[in-house]
Amino acid sequence: MDEKKTKSGPSGASGNSRDRAASLGTTVKTKIERGDRYSAPEIYNLEITVLEVVRGKEAWDRIRAEGTFQDDFKAGFEPCLIRIKFGYFKKGRGFGHNKSPYEIPDDAFRALSQDGETEYPIPSSPEQPRPRLSKTPFISGDIKEGWILLQVPEGEERPLLTFKRDYRENAYGFWGPVWFQLWT
Repeated sequence: MDEKKTKSGPSGASGNSRDRAASLGTTVKTKIERGDRYSAPEIYNLEITVLEVVRGKEAWDRIRAEGTFQDDFKAGFEPCLIRIKFGYFKKGRGFGHNKSPYEIPDDAFRALSQDGETEYPIPSSPEQPRPRLSKTPFISGDIKEGWILLQVPEGEERPLLTFKRDYRENAYGFWGPVWFQLWT
């Protein structure tokens, strides 16, 4: 892994705000907390890298070639295919009781306007491109690549992508979304 392209750390680090959204190919290290109200939470480290963004005609061609997608885009919007590398690792805190695989929810990744104020709707298609990233089970130590399909307004030059974590206060501070650029 290219050390120059890995970012983690305090709130000023790449990916921790819309003004410092991680660029294409930059790995952002972050954390999530898993557990339920009856047990101590367990902390998991994530490593997320946006590898590729495909829009416009090329995205339409890829979607149609796969044959499982319907044209369910909002008027004035175009498909945005995003290839992501996602790593999931146990941090060591907790009792090790959470053995269930982690699955990225369909709405965990969202496209937004350049100013981060407008969240674009997720296409209503029941299928994601293959290999899909959402709903793929991860066990500690897994690193997988997959695609997600979102939509952005036609002509939007600098949309953003967020990975939404629970926004809550904990021992590590406030956990908010992780931000990525959807342009080169």
